[in-house]
Amino acid sequence: MGVFIVFIHRAMRSLACTLSLAVAIGLTGAGAAHAAADPGDEDPSTTAGRWHTADERAQSRTEQSTPASPNRLFSAAAAPANDLLANATKVTSLPFDVSRQPFGGATLEADEPATCRTTDPDSTEYFTDGERSTWYSYTSPVAQTLSFGGGVDGRESMVIAYAAAAMSSLTRISCTETGFRDENHLQAKAGTTYLFQVTDDAYNAASTDTASLWIRASAPLSNLSPATASSVSVPSTVTGSIAKVDNNWYEPYYGSCDLPFVTMLGTRWYKYVATSTTGIRADFRESYYNADAVVWASDGSRPTTRIGCVAQGENDSSGPGSYDRANAYVDFAVEPGKTYFIQIGGWNFSVGDYVMKLSTYQLPLLTQMPTPKITGTAQVGSTLTVNPGTWDEGTTLTYQWMRGNGSYISGAKGTTYTVGAADVGTQITVAVSATKPGYSPARKTSAPTAVVAKGTLSGATPTITGTTKVGYTLTARAGTWAPAPVALSYQWARNGVAISGATSSTYKLTSSDKGKRITVKVTGTKTGYTTLAKTSAATATIG
Repeated sequence: MGVFIVFIHRAMRSLACTLSLAVAIGLTGAGAAHAAADPGDEDPSTTAGRWHTADERAQSRTEQSTPASPNRLFSAAAAPANDLLANATKVTSLPFDVSRQPFGGATLEADEPATCRTTDPDSTEYFTDGERSTWYSYTSPVAQTLSFGGGVDGRESMVIAYAAAAMSSLTRISCTETGFRDENHLQAKAGTTYLFQVTDDAYNAASTDTASLWIRASAPLSNLSPATASSVSVPSTVTGSIAKVDNNWYEPYYGSCDLPFVTMLGTRWYKYVATSTTGIRADFRESYYNADAVVWASDGSRPTTRIGCVAQGENDSSGPGSYDRANAYVDFAVEPGKTYFIQIGGWNFSVGDYVMKLSTYQLPLLTQMPTPKITGTAQVGSTLTVNPGTWDEGTTLTYQWMRGNGSYISGAKGTTYTVGAADVGTQITVAVSATKPGYSPARKTSAPTAVVAKGTLSGATPTITGTTKVGYTLTARAGTWAPAPVALSYQWARNGVAISGATSSTYKLTSSDKGKRITVKVTGTKTGYTTLAKTSAATATIG
């Protein structure tokens, strides 16, 4: 039965690959027609992958950390010269392209990883394992983009790229997989060695199996993450490409606005520091492929919240949503001094050359845009309240509380906020966002509160019960402490001197206590609150 399932799976994959090729031709043709105005672009638009079928989705699983069959032989052929990682074929120059390399006797070593991850534009991910492999290594002399592909000839196979490391420490950078990602990319650093593993699942393995691998180099790509985002100004026109970016989504920056099943695959980043309160339009309608984009608010260095997206149709169970080039732009409001990030990707699997035109857009501003004010005590446990002021009639207001340098507080979207332990040592602000049909969205941020202080615990004075004679046990009654829960600790003392080891809620009197008076100190602690200690009255003299 297992073989039958795999056979059906392979048949479904073959059909799906054929269908994806047809889709790719359609997308490429549309892009090529648009690209006619720029003959210098050799590949302005293409399709970087395909969707998994329902059958393939049903067989998906989580990633495993160890190979399924280390050292297993799948044919009687001799092991290839580069079967072991230690014997990886050294690639000395690029471009590199070999084919029909011996593969039939390939195996996996102990602890050898051989798993490729591919993703679909609906937040799903898939892992495929190899069961035999050969290895290649390349040391990049300069920073550059490496594009690669290949596989086991005539078989469902993968090429997986790693940064060189010991076998047990290898971490996948990117990979190709027959039908899903026939080509992929990585950003190479100067002087770093990279490993390329050709692998397959050994289905119907034969001693005559052969493999291929190609690697090409091109100029390095920058701004592949928020940390390396390129700065832009307004107005301006920015061009670039996502054709040579790993076309998979990665957390946490993969979702689109109000469309939880649409992901950003293979993205590049830009940042804009606003100089005034205005509306900005990021226009992608002249791009050479189906460009997608998300605009993020930030804390100055890190994207925090999506505030605008290209308006397109949502993916669903029947496949990709529609793409309307007329709607390929994002409008968003900005505040002076604030940093905004623009993440550019591709709609579904479309990749290619983008054109982003940044401009201010002509919408009237609201007349009344007051700065909100916060009332209340900046102390843990206290409640802060925002007074938004009076805005234009018909305006809808929303709220977002923030701490520190503008980091959004999850779930804090009401007119009040209860200060928590995580706020200690920071200042709290609240942003009021206003929308009104036909007007530019507006956003105003309050002045910060005082630095948040720790809260104050309250606790009862403890009492001691029990017989005050040697050999008897005394018990401390802590009483009520607030706000609950409060962690309590105990320290017993004789004539005011702490008794070593007497730190529980009970204490058995010893001969050392005879003629002395006993007290107990109860100390309350709670994260975000100052420590409070209460000491009981002394007992009668111990008899």
